[in-house]
Amino acid sequence: MDPTVRPPEPAAAGAESIRTPPGPALRGLILAYHGYRLPEGRPRSRLEIPDGVVTVVIALAGGLRLTADGSPRGASSFLSGLRTTATRGEHTGGLHGIEVTFSPLGAYRTFGIPMRHFTEAFTDLSDLSDLLGRTAGCLVDQLRQTDTWAERFALLDAVFASCADRGGAVSPEVREALGLLRTASRPEALTAISRQVGWSDRHLRARFGQQVGLAPKAVARVARLQRALRLQALGLDGAAVAASGGFHDQAHCIREFRAMTGLTPSQFAARRGGLPPGSPLDRVAGRVTSLLLPDTGTGTGTGRGTAGAGAVR
Repeated sequence: MDPTVRPPEPAAAGAESIRTPPGPALRGLILAYHGYRLPEGRPRSRLEIPDGVVTVVIALAGGLRLTADGSPRGASSFLSGLRTTATRGEHTGGLHGIEVTFSPLGAYRTFGIPMRHFTEAFTDLSDLSDLLGRTAGCLVDQLRQTDTWAERFALLDAVFASCADRGGAVSPEVREALGLLRTASRPEALTAISRQVGWSDRHLRARFGQQVGLAPKAVARVARLQRALRLQALGLDGAAVAASGGFHDQAHCIREFRAMTGLTPSQFAARRGGLPPGSPLDRVAGRVTSLLLPDTGTGTGTGRGTAGAGAVR
């Protein structure tokens, strides 16, 4: 086995779950590869929380039912851009594929398309064939013909490294501002951050639309939600989460939770069941990204802002 590939996580009989970082040339652009195989007859439904990453799902078998803003759709291989609302994905089992998580700037560096086109959206991988240097179907067929996860990840390394060689150039000012926004206690810090990088608010927003996808204030909202989720996982009560998380007060914290996850903080904590950030359920190390939801039994989902940004495992 490739030494960089983690052994499968504990799972149901017949299931596989393999996570590995990308090759050295793609570190910082791609966060991780995740290969998965789920047996038939094992339906799952997950709520995916805004997490600040761009995800590419490549289906080798099976498909998902995604529901965003009350509009369900079927999907197999797709790119999911940055989002500010929770999303829901469902399947009935028999899934086999690979999930690739990109940093926002890594996605722009790789694909070179203004990231605003992917924001709050699911883009079929076939629409990116020109960027991938081959048809999406050809890439999927090549992945199916490989015998091991290590070979599949190596193929993706080659494809994405080729894309990055001709992808977008990231502005140092955007990189600096993105780092500052992720640590700012409040989205209102935008003006100070704009001054610090030497740009106007308007110019910073335009460049974020191109290279990140979300506006700076929306990036800060997602970062603040993730901060609150981490604080909640540490056992802080609602008032402490609101105060330390950068919210105006506890009522503001509850409103933001509802707007971005569809749940109150207490509801979210109850469904999360005490799992720490970056648990095997989560798609990104150190972050709270997912909840398992009760099976609907029909493969359809209801509720505000529900869909699936990543593979439902």
